[in-house]
Amino acid sequence: MESDNTLHYLEERLQYVIKSLSLSTKDIARKLEISPALVSQIQNYSNGKLRKYHLYAICHAYNIPTEIFENDNIKTAEQIDKFLTQSKETEKIFENNKELLNKLVGTWYFYSYHSQKNDDIWQTETTIYTDGTVEDKHKNKGKIFIGKNQSLIIKETHNAKNLNTITFDNNRITYNAFPFSRISKVNALNNELLSFGFCSRVKLAYEEAKEVLGDYSTVQLKIDHNMLERIYNL
Repeated sequence: MESDNTLHYLEERLQYVIKSLSLSTKDIARKLEISPALVSQIQNYSNGKLRKYHLYAICHAYNIPTEIFENDNIKTAEQIDKFLTQSKETEKIFENNKELLNKLVGTWYFYSYHSQKNDDIWQTETTIYTDGTVEDKHKNKGKIFIGKNQSLIIKETHNAKNLNTITFDNNRITYNAFPFSRISKVNALNNELLSFGFCSRVKLAYEEAKEVLGDYSTVQLKIDHNMLERIYNL
């Protein structure tokens, strides 16, 4: 028998999560780029306005476990509280380091070799905002997470919806340029790619950026197809 606090609909789960985390309707609207009125409507089952992309966007913006909405066995407030508590404990890995974030706020240029053209270079203009959100010129959006010694930027690609993870050392961001490592997917393919590059406050000329990056073979690694086959054979 279901308890009195059973949450029958996704809208009810969403409403409970928003209330539990004391999220502001205005702030949600700003991050999702929708109206405050729609934020209120998607929490009401009778309006029929809630869509999966609303849920994923909110989860991404506030680091909420998506399983709360994907797992049909989660039906009570107590179950949701458990997931939210676990998520909060995990967040302790990262710090609310305003001083370091302020050093990163603004426009940067990320340089690395092209994923498929060995002689071409990516120059990705990226803006880091005061709330820790990140957006590049290709409309890929994400967030920065600051650790004790290292930090990372996680972006979701605008079209493919794959995750792009950039890691760098905190003690190097005091300069106008610093190195980073990135794990992503090769464009047009579904294979993993590890690449090294550098980030600069100043926009560089193509040849200058290429000289800094050095030899292509030393700063980029694609996953071996034979390894993929061996994994699939398991």
